[in-house]
Amino acid sequence: MKVLKALAWIIGLLLLVLIILIFTAPTRLHVERSVEINAPASIVWNDIVRFERFNEWSTWKQMDSAARYTITGDDGTVGAINSWNGKKIGEGQLQHLSLDPYKTVQQKLTFIKPFRSESDVYFRLTEAAGNTKVVWGFDARYDRPQNVMALFMKSALEDDFQKGLNNLKSMAEADKNGPGTPSGINVTVKEMDFPATTYVGTRKTIPFKSIGSYYQSNLGVIYKAATAAKLQPGVPCGLFFTWDENAKQTDMAAAIPVPEGSTLGAGFEIFKLPAAKAAYVDYYGPYDKTANAHVALKKFVAGKGKKVIPPTIEMYVTDPGTEKDSSKWLTKVIYFMQ
Repeated sequence: MKVLKALAWIIGLLLLVLIILIFTAPTRLHVERSVEINAPASIVWNDIVRFERFNEWSTWKQMDSAARYTITGDDGTVGAINSWNGKKIGEGQLQHLSLDPYKTVQQKLTFIKPFRSESDVYFRLTEAAGNTKVVWGFDARYDRPQNVMALFMKSALEDDFQKGLNNLKSMAEADKNGPGTPSGINVTVKEMDFPATTYVGTRKTIPFKSIGSYYQSNLGVIYKAATAAKLQPGVPCGLFFTWDENAKQTDMAAAIPVPEGSTLGAGFEIFKLPAAKAAYVDYYGPYDKTANAHVALKKFVAGKGKKVIPPTIEMYVTDPGTEKDSSKWLTKVIYFMQ
């Protein structure tokens, strides 16, 4: 009987503690952690908003390497969803709600299993002198009695967020250096005598985030029209006449080189670039890392005591439809110097 009475007292005390926790524990959970990264926001941003990259540095994937991940929508854009299903981390999804390029990311985090809940997640980026401070935050509301569980989650989430940010720091700083470029110095920068070249294409001022879709909407059309006109079109290119970091937009052309004297119908422009001295990089890797080549070229031109003359050219030499391995994609980036 004494054992039963003692057990009853223990159970009673535990229930009392639980009741107290239910009514005293906060119903809102806020977690925020930050890190300083030695890389520009343009590089850090890509590693955050592209779920393919996020899944590489997130500690959640490391917790359950067998979990299955699915990305739906256009990765890195508003509306894209990162879904997962694993024995250890359960089932859930993370969706981009709004993106202010290089500044803020707003997301919705939904857990489906083992229990359903919704939370607000955000990233804030602040760049200064080439370094970027990243703040990763989480806000959630839990009804009673779930708020007791949230009370014990806070410490674990803070630890996960800090470890994740440290992984992001390592990834972004490695991205800044680029493949084979220790200390951020790209030894593959070379000089060339750029020949006079004629391009046919379309030109427009667009937001940075729309560059990919602009290519998709125009390059195929240009190539088809040039082929039909028997102009012997060359490698597809991007001609960048301005790059406005403040407005986050660029005056650019989706273009294809054609023989001198070529003309095409309405809706297409002809761009004639004269022979000039230039610096270039043969960059091998995915398109979202061409920033490495641009950083190296700007440093190279500045080191020569010269100025960059627009337009900057990106030549997409490798066809992604034929070569699936993005590490083998060749992009020739060209800067004219004066």
